[in-house]
Amino acid sequence: MSLTEKILFLSFGLLLIIFISVGYLNKSDALKLLRDKYDAALAGDDREAAIAAGQAYYRSLRGGDPTPEDEMTILKDVAHLHEREDPGESRPL
Repeated sequence: MSLTEKILFLSFGLLLIIFISVGYLNKSDALKLLRDKYDAALAGDDREAAIAAGQAYYRSLRGGDPTPEDEMTILKDVAHLHEREDPGESRPL
């Protein structure tokens, strides 16, 4: 193997390592962003938004649909939030 082939082989290997590490970092950043949105939604008062944020977080974490355990965790996390009232619903005076 000539010096040029060794340099090309080494360059290709380094590029591959860089692409893999950048992909991993992007995924972990996206996961952190989804977790932050979920935490912010839990701190708010919109139950549907918190459930949707939780499902998006666990979907990204699992690489697919959330598991039943994930759904139970989300429901436990949002238990303190009140459901929104339907604006068309009549209220007693």
